This record gives sequence, structure tokens and C-alpha cells, in this order.
Amino acid sequence: MLIDVAWPAESASVGRARHCVRGWLGDVQGLNVDDVELMVSELVTNACQHSGAADSSGGQVRLVAVCGSNRLWLDVTDEGRGATVPVPRCPSGDDDCGRGLMIMAGLADAWGHEVDPDTGARTVWVEVARRTRPVPDGEAHGEEGRAAARCDVVR
Repeated sequence: MLIDVAWPAESASVGRARHCVRGWLGDVQGLNVDDVELMVSELVTNACQHSGAADSSGGQVRLVAVCGSNRLWLDVTDEGRGATVPVPRCPSGDDDCGRGLMIMAGLADAWGHEVDPDTGARTVWVEVARRTRPVPDGEAHGEEGRAAARCDVVR
């Protein structure tokens, strides 16, 4: 399964990204969709706030996600106008922000970032292993009798 979507670099896009990922993953097994949704929210928020894309007309953030049989890969790319490098901070208890990458790093199995040397576009990526468990008889079709969603490797 693969998604590749872009939104304007604005705060409303965070909710759009969360909704998109929740609908896309549906009832995929082996992933905590709430955790994935939170990570996407943090990545898109940071891209909108720190890239400078929100300051330009037509600035966008792009989400690409691949769900395979063993892992989920997410990346969010901004237009690279910001000068910041994504680094988890250790905010004090009084700070209103600064916990997003720390939370994401705690939920992800791996994460990192890359910068396109030609365009300056910055991509922050996250990898989450799918936790598999045996499916007991009678649970393979979910509550409504439909087949459980499958994720197949796309790339």
C-alpha cells in the first residue's frame, strides 16, 4: 500500500494528514494507528512551522507512506526554506512546545532526515515495525465480516 499526497503548508493540513492516514491504514493489523497518526501530526506540524513553506504563496508539505508486510515507512517533505535541523529537544515542564520530535522518536523504531542538495527540500522519515501476532480462529474477518486489510510491499 502506498500514499503520496501534498497539502498547503498551513495548520489545517495537520488534521487532513491525520484523517488521511487513519483512513488509509483502516484496520491494518500490527500497527497502533493512534501512534502513527500522532507521528504524522508531529511531522506535518514541524514541516509547516519550521520549513518556511507557510510563508510562501503555494508552499506545500508532502506525505509519502508505504505500508509493507514488516514495516511502515512515512516521510514528510517540506520546501526547505527553514534553517532548522530536526533535533529532539528536552523542554522544561513549563514549555508549551518542543516535545514533538521527542514523542515521535519514542514511538518510532527509527527516524532521520535528509536534505536535497539541489532544492534544499528537507525530508523527515519514520520507520515503524509491524508487530505481528497469530490471528485466532474467527477473528480473521473483523466485526462486519469483511476481510482484514492487508499491506503489501510496494517498492
